[in-house]
Parts: sequence; C-alpha cells; structure tokens
Amino acid sequence: MQTAPTDPKAAALAKAQAASSLQNIALTLFANVAIAVSLALLIYLREGSAPILWWLAAAVAFAVLRAAWVSHLKSSGKIERHPHRVLRGLTIMAFVSGLLWSVVPLGLPAFTHAHNVNDVVFIMAGTTTGAIIQSLAYSPMAIAFGAPLMGATILRMLLSGGDVGYIVAADIAFLTVMLFRAARLGERNFIASQSTTIAATELAESLAAANHTLERLVSIDSLTGLANRSHFRSVAGAACAAGRGVAFLLFDVDNFKIINDTRGHDAGDRVLQTVAALLRSACSGDDLPVRLGGDEFIVVLQGEDVANRAVALGERLMQALLRPVMIAGQPLAVSCSIGIATQAEGAIDLEELSARADAALYRAKDDGRACMRVFDAKMQCALTLQRRLDAELPAALARRELHVEFQPQVAMATQEVIGFEALLRWKHPTAGLIPPPDIVSAAIRLRLSGQLTEFVGERVCAFLRALDRKKAQAIRVSINVSPREFPIHSPAQTLKLVTERYGVDPRRIEIEVTEEAMFDPKRCADELKLIDEHGFALAIDDFGVGHSSIANLMAVEIDTIKIDRSFIDGIAGNRRDQQLVAAITAVALPLGHRIIAEGVEREADAECLRMLGCSYGQGWLYGKPMKEDDAIAWLVRHRGAAPPAVAPVVARSA
Repeated sequence: MQTAPTDPKAAALAKAQAASSLQNIALTLFANVAIAVSLALLIYLREGSAPILWWLAAAVAFAVLRAAWVSHLKSSGKIERHPHRVLRGLTIMAFVSGLLWSVVPLGLPAFTHAHNVNDVVFIMAGTTTGAIIQSLAYSPMAIAFGAPLMGATILRMLLSGGDVGYIVAADIAFLTVMLFRAARLGERNFIASQSTTIAATELAESLAAANHTLERLVSIDSLTGLANRSHFRSVAGAACAAGRGVAFLLFDVDNFKIINDTRGHDAGDRVLQTVAALLRSACSGDDLPVRLGGDEFIVVLQGEDVANRAVALGERLMQALLRPVMIAGQPLAVSCSIGIATQAEGAIDLEELSARADAALYRAKDDGRACMRVFDAKMQCALTLQRRLDAELPAALARRELHVEFQPQVAMATQEVIGFEALLRWKHPTAGLIPPPDIVSAAIRLRLSGQLTEFVGERVCAFLRALDRKKAQAIRVSINVSPREFPIHSPAQTLKLVTERYGVDPRRIEIEVTEEAMFDPKRCADELKLIDEHGFALAIDDFGVGHSSIANLMAVEIDTIKIDRSFIDGIAGNRRDQQLVAAITAVALPLGHRIIAEGVEREADAECLRMLGCSYGQGWLYGKPMKEDDAIAWLVRHRGAAPPAVAPVVARSA
C-alpha cells in the first residue's frame, strides 16, 4: 500500500485541493445531469433515437454513483487521512465520466447526421469548459474529464468531412489547449494561494508554540520543574480573592547552606530536585507545588477542608524525607521546617496569608526545626505586634524612646564585678516591655539595625565615661549584635566610630554575637576580623543551643563563651546539663576563653557551676538589669571589692 507523503506542507496542500474539489463537484454533477437530459431530449425529439435514452440513463446513474461516493468521502474523514488517494479517486471518476460523454459524438448514430454536429460541438465544448472551471483547484481532474470528451468531439468533426469540419476541429483543438492551460494556471494560482495560507498558519502556530514555551519558561522553575514565584503569585492571588478556601504550606530545607558549603552546589541542586520530586508526589492533582527560590518551597491548596489537607500533606512530606537522599552514592539526611496558614472561607489578601505562613515557619524553626507548625491565634498576636513594631520603631528610635539597661557579670566565688551586659529596652506605651529580639528583628526588617547599634553604642560609651568620672574600677561592657545584621551594615565599624567620638578604649567593649556566627564562620569572617582589628573583645552568646560543634571554637578568635540560660537553670539537679557544661569548660578553658553562665538565679546552681570549672556568672542572683544611674550606684557600692579577676583592658590572651 502506498503511503502518503510525509511532507506536512504537501499533505496540507493536498487536503486543500481535495476539499475544494469535493466542494465544487456537486455543482459539476448537477450541471452534467442537466446538460445530459437537455441533450437527450433534443436528440430524441428530433431523431426519435432510443440509444440516446440508454446513454442518458447511464450518465445519470454514474452521476448518482459519483455523488454517493463523494458523500462517503466527506463523512469518512479520508480527506484528512489520505488526501492524495482522494484526489486520485476523483481523477479516475472524472476520466470515466469523460469516456462516457465521449460516446455521444462517436458512438451514437444520431451524430452521423450533419444537422446534429453543431449541437454536439456546442454541448461538448460547454460541458468541458464548465468542468474545467469547476476543477481549478486540481487540474488533472479537469483534464481527465475533458481529454476524452474533447478528443472524441475533434475526431467527430474530422470524420464529418469538408472544410467546415476541419476548421471547426482546429478551433476545438485550440479551445482545448487553452482550456487545459487555464486549468493548469488555475491550479498554480490555487497552490500559490494555499501555500501562502499554509505558511501563515504555520507561522501563527509557530508563534503560538513559541509563546506557550515562553509562558512555560516564565512560570516554571528551571531546576526543579515546579511552578516559580511569578506563577505562584498569579494563582495564589486569584485563590485568595476567590474566597472558597485556600491554604499555604511553606517550608524550606533545614541547614541547606551547610549542605551547599560542605557538599558543593551540585549536591545542593540534587537535594532541591529530590525534595521537589517528593513534594510533587505528595501533592494531589489540584495542589500547586512551587519553588519560591533558594531552598524555599510553598504549596497552594484550594477548595474544601484545606486545613486538614494541608496538615496531611505536611505529614506526608516529612514522612517522605525520613529516607536519606543519596548524593554521589552517599546517604544524606535531609529535614524540613514547615509552616501552614489557612483561610477556610472568605477572601484574604495574598500578602496577609503569606505573612501568616512565614510566622508559622519561623515558629517551627524556633522550636528546633524538622517540625511543622500551624498558624494560630497566638501567632496572630505576635504578627500583629510585629507589624506594630515595624510601624512605630522608626519614630521611637528617632525620639529616643528606647533605653539601655545594664546587668552585672561577676566572679561567682568572690562576687567581684568583671563587667556588664548592655540590654536594649523599649517600654511601649500600650504593648508594654518589648523583648530585645523583637526590637532587633524589626530593625533588621526596616534596615535600621545600624542606627540601633549606634544608639546602644552611644549609651554604653556614656555609661563607661560616667564610671570613669566616679573613679570606679575599669570594667568591660558587652553589646549584643546579630549576624543577621552583617549583610546590612558593619557593627564593628559603627561601634568604632562611636568609641572614637566618645574617646572610649575599644578594648572596654565586648561584642556578643549569637552562635549563628560559629555555625557559619565563613559568612561572618569579614565582620569577625573587623571586630578583632578594631580592638573589640568577642563573645559567643547563647552557646550550646545552636548546631555548631565545640570544634568551631578553634575557627574564631574568641574572648568569652556565654553558656545559654536553658542549661543553667536547675543545673544542680540535671546530670545531662552538667555534662554539657563540663565538656564546654574542658575545651574552652585551655584555649584561654572566659566562660560566663547566663541566668544564674540559685546559689545551688552557682556552686555546681564553680565545681564544673565555670567561674563567672550573670543573673538575678547577682544583680538585675538596671538603668544607667542605678547601675553606676550599684557598682559604687561594690567599690571596696578586689580588682577584677580578668583585666578587660589588656590584650586578649592567646
């Protein structure tokens, strides 16, 4: 069986020719039948010839057959599947019809009479002309019909004898050539027109495909194949506005930066792709999994019961992540922290629901990571307060509504004061006392952390100068900064300018950074180096609650380690906390680090700490945080104490 050409343009052209030919053939068949009836009646009434009626019956029967076949072609879909076969069939049918018509001038006795010759010439020429005009889309069909008919007519004129017959035969031959040429030109024009149409269609389809590809590229994350942030905003915005129930499941990969730093970015990409695949398999068909960027993902759920569905999805995802990810043939444990926010009914702003999911995610991180938290009323209160702080902190900072309190640090064996910690305070007129971490977080969000550090530095320098005027012993004051500030500004540079302005020795200020700096010393290296170069002491705050190892103590020049209060409260009766503190002191003391226990409130705990090798403490057992004047007065009352056990103004020990 012959197969259709594979060229799509040729196939499309053949379809157009077949469709046009079938569209016009009905009129051609009707004209053939009408002319056949007219011719038969004319001959029969003139000659009374019975054979012309038999011919008429055959012509009508064949026309009906052609009409039925054409109807079948249109309904069967063969034009689309096999257009070339349809054209060949139409050509064969046209040729058979032409042979049937050629019987009239050659085979019927009535046309041997001279007075019938004019009739046959006129009718045959008209029939051929009409057939050609109706078949301009595909000239072979017109020629197949006209060739036998016009050939028979020319032959009849030649057989009639006489000069008139020869002249008419020549004219008919000339007419035939012109008609066939017109058929060929008509087909060429049709092909040209269709080619332009096909090209335009292909261009339109190509542009549509390109547009679809661009839309896909714009909406799909190239690494994971999930939807990207742009597509998320479009879909999630519509879902939030629809008010038919929507939930956001927001999560990121725990400690992903460490994976990138220790295993390389290829390994990090592999982790993201694996997490994306697990997420895709955990989602149902109506859920939209999205990679927002970095290691942050979100799923948009819509419809009924979104709250329970979101929790179930989070549980499936966490269960799937229990299996280690294989990186270069090595298993790698991966976990995620998940925050969920839902709106069961009613429209909600996209940013509002996103903020709720963010709050739930941060709560999961604060609770130790590798867990899931759902936004609740308590988080709503915290979120409301956060927004209030964001709105009011700039004005409060400008009006100096914030203040600094100072809590003493002492040698627990002798009660000698070795320093103070500067603690930021904001007594809000309606919200009450704002926790320092909330103030710092708001300042970082508002890009005000530099101004906040400068404010605290000024109060500390003023405090130190006031102590000097009272001729109190030289002590060191610590200032808290967060490594999250480092990308925004340099706390070391800010404090250096403040100490120069106040004429305070930088060695009398100790900068406390949270354990995050130990967790990622490379990212913080430049700032830690500046702290050392400018002469400030360095303390690691809240040591033990993060994920850094004791080995990290070797990576940074540290003066002081502050053990987090969560390990201090009740340590006298907690064997596990005792072992942790003993391990820290065993490693830190030989390295020359001073160790301060935070949150010492019981004498029993203080005695236990001294036995474990921790000499210094800070807490309400020794003194509460005090305003500047109160702290100076408190220190003056201890003026008779011996000099501090560690002189803070000398160069740091090796």
